[in-house]
Amino acid sequence: MDDPSAETRAAVWGGEQPASAHREGLAVDYLKQVYALLAASMIVSVAAGYVGMSLPFAFEHPIILMVMMLGAMFLAFQVQNAATLFLFTGISGLSVGPIIAIYVGAGLSHVVGQAVFMTGAVFVGLSFYAITTRRDLSMLSGMLFAGLIVLLVGGLLNLFFHSTAVSFALSACGSVIFAGYILFETQQLKDNPGAVSPSVAALSMYLNVLNLFLSLLRLLGLLAGEE
Repeated sequence: MDDPSAETRAAVWGGEQPASAHREGLAVDYLKQVYALLAASMIVSVAAGYVGMSLPFAFEHPIILMVMMLGAMFLAFQVQNAATLFLFTGISGLSVGPIIAIYVGAGLSHVVGQAVFMTGAVFVGLSFYAITTRRDLSMLSGMLFAGLIVLLVGGLLNLFFHSTAVSFALSACGSVIFAGYILFETQQLKDNPGAVSPSVAALSMYLNVLNLFLSLLRLLGLLAGEE
């Protein structure tokens, strides 16, 4: 029996194409969607962060902002579209604004710039490697998850001890862990296009980039404080 989709495929792909070529085309289109949403999310977050740097509510009610951010994240996973994604990134930007303001107020605006540059460089470099490498990075999954648990537990404990050494170690580990997640998730997106919606993929990658930035910011801030 004739394949009813053969004519359609021929029109789209210019004839019978290997399955691998078809898959690569799907991956490219999918990644374009994800990175377009990610770039837009970053713009929304930066704009909201700028507002948050001088917004009294952001300074006075960080817990409320945290609850709002968790609610927006839940909504973004349930209602998977650009609107809910931007709602979450906007609220998260507001919550980060006061942190940036503290560094700027302490005369450490150069540290913020360094963290931004390093985050961008790491993201671009690791994304390019993950997309082009033939090496299977799936073995990172378990190690990254275990590291994330240790990071969360260590962060909670350090709320009571306020150890600079522990803060430094956690910031360094956080930088490595979230860089690893960028590497791992990028390859997963390339190898499994469409497995999750583009908005959810962009949200997950946004969280990796944001946490990498915050880890580097704390790390560089601690180093600057020791000079």
